[in-house]
Amino acid sequence: MKARDAAVLIAAAVVGTGIFSSPALDRLDGVSLDSLFWLRNAAFGPRYRPDDSPVAVIAIDEETYRRPPFQFVPRAMWTDQIATVLDGVIGAGAKVVGFDVIFPTSVEKYIKGFDRKFLISLRRGAQQGKVVLGKVQHEVKPVSPHPSQSFAVGNQKNIRNVNVFGDEDDIIRRVPLFNEAQNVDGSVRTETSMALELASRALGVKPSRTKDGRIRLGGYVIPGSAANSLTINFDGGDDSIPTYSLADIFQCVGEGREAFLKKHFQGKVVMIGAVLDVEDRTLTSKRFIARHQGTTSHARCVLPQMTELIRTDVARETMPGVYVHAAAINNLIRGDALRVEGRWVAAGVTFVFAALVGLTALVLPPLRAGIASGVLALAGLAGATILFQHDVVVSLVDPFAAGGLAFVGLLGYRAAVSDRDKRYIRRVFSYYLPGPVIERMVSQDRLPTLGGEAKEVTILFSDIASFTTLSEGLDAGQVARFLNDYLTAMSDVIEAKGGFIEKFVADEITGVFGAPVDDPDHAASAVEAALINRERLRNMRGAFGLPPDRTITARTGINSGEMLVGNIGSHRRFNYAAMGDAANLGSRIEGVNKVYDTDILVGQRTRELCGDRFEFREIDRVRVVGRATPVALYTPICRAGELSDRDADLRREFERALTLYRGRDFNGAVAAFEKLAADDPVSKVFAEKARSFLIAPPPEDWDGVNDLVSK
Repeated sequence: MKARDAAVLIAAAVVGTGIFSSPALDRLDGVSLDSLFWLRNAAFGPRYRPDDSPVAVIAIDEETYRRPPFQFVPRAMWTDQIATVLDGVIGAGAKVVGFDVIFPTSVEKYIKGFDRKFLISLRRGAQQGKVVLGKVQHEVKPVSPHPSQSFAVGNQKNIRNVNVFGDEDDIIRRVPLFNEAQNVDGSVRTETSMALELASRALGVKPSRTKDGRIRLGGYVIPGSAANSLTINFDGGDDSIPTYSLADIFQCVGEGREAFLKKHFQGKVVMIGAVLDVEDRTLTSKRFIARHQGTTSHARCVLPQMTELIRTDVARETMPGVYVHAAAINNLIRGDALRVEGRWVAAGVTFVFAALVGLTALVLPPLRAGIASGVLALAGLAGATILFQHDVVVSLVDPFAAGGLAFVGLLGYRAAVSDRDKRYIRRVFSYYLPGPVIERMVSQDRLPTLGGEAKEVTILFSDIASFTTLSEGLDAGQVARFLNDYLTAMSDVIEAKGGFIEKFVADEITGVFGAPVDDPDHAASAVEAALINRERLRNMRGAFGLPPDRTITARTGINSGEMLVGNIGSHRRFNYAAMGDAANLGSRIEGVNKVYDTDILVGQRTRELCGDRFEFREIDRVRVVGRATPVALYTPICRAGELSDRDADLRREFERALTLYRGRDFNGAVAAFEKLAADDPVSKVFAEKARSFLIAPPPEDWDGVNDLVSK
């Protein structure tokens, strides 16, 4: 990628990130959070069994209003029944009971002693630290429990605010952890919220502050608490909080069903609140999956459920407020409140996603870029959902919106600026490079210019053995057709393996691997191409219009090393070529096949670069004409893991014979090579060489290298 394109890509990602990560669009984060609840619930379903909830709700529901002794009685006169329920629940082992329902009035003024049982129950529970009443702060003065109830629980010690505040769109996503309240003398005090207070009592620990201002509850540091809020991690499903009808629990306590009460309330935080059709319902971040109808069918003790009260065909986006507190308490006890990443982290995620989407628009064709961007979006959705399953909130809207903006902008930039250069590359290189290589070069935005660069590549030389004899009896037209078909078949394989055809000279093919586009596996690609072409020719007797009895054998030489590769020629006519000593050695290696009667030879550097991808056999160390430094030559037998027992035995016995030969044990070498010579032309050559040394021994400084005297 050009520096200019990279700068445009970064600029597009920065602009998109700046726009959609700005505080002005924070409202979109709420929609993102609500969507994550839906995605998580669709992908994973509820995370907990309702029975495992640390909180249980005793609901003042529609059914309670329709059953005696509550029916036709004002709620202010339910205190005797609520006292019965409170005593029964605490007696069953509830850790603490919180009231999300307020009784600001009392009939004590008119009926002396009416609330006595309720007040005694409140006092007893408060003395045990197991009762917390609720109050609501709307104006200057809060809506508080009746003074007699306040006195019974010890006043503010056991009264907490149940207010929750919506975001800018009035949707409840967070609850406060502390609230400010006014003392009688006008001073202001800070007190825990209802959720934090109940969780604290259930855990038996007091909240404290860390050095950076966050709230710690036991060993759990509450995410977002430095800003005095907890982002609620609602569980999916309508029945995530077990809910029991007040009417049924009243009858349950009255009939002494202690086993039921202990099973469902022992060790729990119990909240008493309204679960009604219209009262105290609110939109929350669970709105896309909340369909709670106010049913209390989790478990029944005595009374059967009044199913005729509920319309199952009506879906509700709102949920009773008591469940907001219940979910927050569960988060605090379980230690799984949502962790919303800070603005800078969110901006970083947005930038990376926008840059990735923009990159697809910059480097891929439009249709493929659209598909790739869609895949990135799906991956982003999956990643965000998985993170959300682990309580981490990553915005969906900001990255996708910024990515869309970057995608559109960079497509326009490509059409107007970037692709103009690529079109030029295609036009110029199409005269002498194959299409796949051109496209790979275009992807790197490398303009063709005269000159070259020094880089390590692999060069392949291949020509037909005994071409003159092979073409004997063919007229010129037949020879031309034969060569065209042969060169096409061989070069197709070279190009398919990432090489490009540098030139054709009669029946000779020169291919280069590793340029113009970098290929770290250029040596292996060249050897793979040679093996495939050898196998094709072995199976093509009588091919290319030749008589059926004629077979084709190609001699191939491969060498790797640093070469000068680039556009070589004049300003009006040039060719992309590889030049240098390593290229010349590759040509020499191809000719050495005649000496050893082999069909593929590779140089030492090529063998090193291939590693263990192929099975090789060392042939010899030679000095070619024009070079003083000897080079080891190898022939590839097959791909790794495909070596036959016969070839393995041949390689092993040949290596043993070669060791004898280089150790000047020519008698042993002759005997060893002659055992192999019938099936191995290379061994036949060495047997003759070893026999010649028995007649005329090599000089004392002989190093076992074969000095070749011709090209």
